[in-house]
Amino acid sequence: MIRSELGCSCGIAVCILMIITCFIKCSSEEKPEQSSYGFIWYSLKWEQAMSGYESPKKVRYCFYPLEKGAMIQIESDTSGLKFTLPPDTYRLLVFNCDADNIQFRNMNSFETAEAFIPETKAAGGTTSGRIPLYGIAIDNLEVEANDGANNKREFSPASLIREVTLDIKVEGMEYIKECKGQLTGVPAAFNLSKQEIVPDKTTTVNFETTTSAEGIKTNVLILGTPPKQGTPPPALPKNEVQLDFTLNDGSTTTSTLDLGNSIGETEGNKVNVDVSVTVEKDASFTVTINKWEVSAGDDMIIE
Repeated sequence: MIRSELGCSCGIAVCILMIITCFIKCSSEEKPEQSSYGFIWYSLKWEQAMSGYESPKKVRYCFYPLEKGAMIQIESDTSGLKFTLPPDTYRLLVFNCDADNIQFRNMNSFETAEAFIPETKAAGGTTSGRIPLYGIAIDNLEVEANDGANNKREFSPASLIREVTLDIKVEGMEYIKECKGQLTGVPAAFNLSKQEIVPDKTTTVNFETTTSAEGIKTNVLILGTPPKQGTPPPALPKNEVQLDFTLNDGSTTTSTLDLGNSIGETEGNKVNVDVSVTVEKDASFTVTINKWEVSAGDDMIIE
């Protein structure tokens, strides 16, 4: 009887020992899985934010793993991002997703991701963009399985729009009641990974102007970046300005200005188009464009 009880006790002890061993083994096997995520910590510096416009509030991060898996999309505020990701080499797009009159498409692929101007926003409306588009593309980003010590980075999104200022000095401004117009050849799409316009996609942007005793003026936001030094530019679209004048007697007249590639070839995010116009009244009104010049504007940024 004592031997039987002893054998039973030994059997129970062996079973308990096996369970403990199995538990320890399982726990040790689970540890790599628990640590198979890397903590990332990214901060954003808005050094290139344009003056005179509202600051972005929403930023989108699109991570494209090189090894396997689908694109991972995260939205955050403009200060930065703290998150965990599987260890991998990623390509990354960072951009504000609250830019006025801008939408996004083809986002499942790093190479094809685009920002674009919807046709309903480009045609038949006036340009009143208050939040410009900013972004950055990172082609190689390592995320390691650790506490994030090596995964802390700082990014400075660049301006992906250009401000075109039309400043039209008018001799005979007293004859003009108002002026509206169009800018044709405006880039309609921007490749976010290449950080350049899609040259074969253009649209027409309508605009209104403000008048003064000296003439008329307007600002138009277009997709694009300044030409890059040492890098062959994409094929540049040709731009044309159409000015529709309404005169004091109620009559209308239209003048057209062919700018060619001058906007795309001008350096800086701000481009000035200075135009000199003469309005004369005989039997009828005539509007003559005397001269025009395209130059780089003052790229003031927000400190």
